[in-house]
Amino acid sequence: MSFRDTAGGDAFLPEDEAAVALLTLEVRRVVEGFLGGRHAALHRGASVEFAEYTRYFPGDDLRHLDWKALARSDKMYVKAREREVVLNSLLLLDASPSMNYAGSRAEKSKFAYARLLLGAVGQILLRQGDAVGLLAFADGPDVYLAPRQHPRHMAALFGQMAAVHPQETGHTNYAQAFVFAAEQLRQRSMVVVASDLWSMTEADEVALASLSARGHDVVVFHVLSPDEIDLPHRSAALFRDMETGRAVFSDPALVREDYRRAVQGEIARIDGVFGRAQIDVVHAVSNVPPQRVLSELKSRRASARVVS
Repeated sequence: MSFRDTAGGDAFLPEDEAAVALLTLEVRRVVEGFLGGRHAALHRGASVEFAEYTRYFPGDDLRHLDWKALARSDKMYVKAREREVVLNSLLLLDASPSMNYAGSRAEKSKFAYARLLLGAVGQILLRQGDAVGLLAFADGPDVYLAPRQHPRHMAALFGQMAAVHPQETGHTNYAQAFVFAAEQLRQRSMVVVASDLWSMTEADEVALASLSARGHDVVVFHVLSPDEIDLPHRSAALFRDMETGRAVFSDPALVREDYRRAVQGEIARIDGVFGRAQIDVVHAVSNVPPQRVLSELKSRRASARVVS
């Protein structure tokens, strides 16, 4: 893949504008079905940041008194000024060869499903006034669109998404993409990854965890085809790894139960590794309506705010 940096603002629009129109329509349907006229804050924390504190003087409005500071230091401070902050968000789209897989029970490939999820998240965040960007990656960063919050930026975002296609061969370099993302994000941001996480190494996991350690709010949509979860095939066949090309002849009836246990074990391991890193993982099976996946994310975000 050749890297294409569109940070300067020149949107790369695909020749087939129908692809952009279709993606825009699909995203709109998902968002409208998910929101139903309601507001949904998908990121953690408030959008207001207190910029200045001053010592309390008799006559100051007690409504602005910082009671936590008083409890900690026995000193009285008031919040003198506050400002609305724009949250930067970066959507990371896995365009590796394995994302091309659809299976027998899903209408879309994992890539198309992941793109739809990220498109919906991007539209919701832009509607909230947040700045949204895109990083598509496979064997390295491929397409980068810097976060912006202008309403017209949505067209550029969808144009870039529609222009990206999964790589045909090659290995996924997660770590390089995560390091690149960290270099672009100079302030606390929301990072949303949509990937099948296949062949992810410990170094890749550490690179993603480091984004959370830097204070970024990280979400992972773990996108899988239903066939990858339970191996429904009935007859012996040649199964080929879409990234390495390695092929194995096997009879699913003989290995199905062991395969299912292995997949569930890997899902549990992913939950544990990223949970300890304060990263939200939402498992997204590609035959499940995207609105349900977004609702699960919203529920987790709401629970986190209540707990905090």
